[in-house]
Amino acid sequence: MKALWAVEPFHQDKKRVKGMHSLLKQFVSKPAHIEVGYIVTRLENELNLAFDIPYEERFSTYPRKVLKSSLRKAKVIIEDKNIHVVDHETFSTTKTVDRFLLLAKSRGSDLIALYSHARHGFNRFLLGSFAETAIHRSKVSLLLVNPRANFSPKVKRIFYASDFSPSAKKHLKKVMQICKQLKSDLIVFHQAEVIYKWSLDESNPKIHAYRRKVKQKQSWIEEECKRVGINSKVIVVSEFTGTTNMIFKNATKEKADLIVVSARTGPVAALMGGSITRQVVRSSKIPVLVLK
Repeated sequence: MKALWAVEPFHQDKKRVKGMHSLLKQFVSKPAHIEVGYIVTRLENELNLAFDIPYEERFSTYPRKVLKSSLRKAKVIIEDKNIHVVDHETFSTTKTVDRFLLLAKSRGSDLIALYSHARHGFNRFLLGSFAETAIHRSKVSLLLVNPRANFSPKVKRIFYASDFSPSAKKHLKKVMQICKQLKSDLIVFHQAEVIYKWSLDESNPKIHAYRRKVKQKQSWIEEECKRVGINSKVIVVSEFTGTTNMIFKNATKEKADLIVVSARTGPVAALMGGSITRQVVRSSKIPVLVLK
């Protein structure tokens, strides 16, 4: 697996840079498969107001120097050939994301890593969100970390929130591959409909059919994990509490080191402002892997 890591040298301290690098090393087969990308835009005040730097260097050689200095301070070693700084004269978050995704494609990246700024309110609306835009537009899985998140030295327990949909089977196999690679335990979480536990119409055959379907999916997951030698646990809950809150509650209880969720790509997904994936990415204090 090859990873492209979006580093913002003006907004990430050495603790976060070091933590992300340590996490990424667990996903790639060798350190050289981690590459760094930085799209230079006209949105950053740190560049626009750097009047002590000649203008012709401010958006070209200067950002690369700052980026390399940021990596060096965090004691992160990345070969010079694997550091990609692209000057993109735009004020658009969407165009910046598209340019970064184009870089990822050109480098053959299987995974994109970046921080979510977790902005709220007017500022988030005004400035846009690189991470959330990337979730909607990327065809490659993303590893996202909230600035408030904590890193575990080793990913020992992966918490996969599944909707038990047809596409979930494909994503489960991806998660299982990651578990095998990282030698991690797997917790699969599913929030079922309220009728899974109780209903005012217990004579309705559709309700019983739904319950059987959920239990069959649970059994299939347990059997698949056992077949490939993964220590697993399937949690099915049925409560009125919001799904996002239940994900965090159970992930914390299970001492998860990584939360895995799925996301759809395209304009329809972009309109789903209240999506669970978006809420998880914004608020999680655990690194989040968004599968594509």
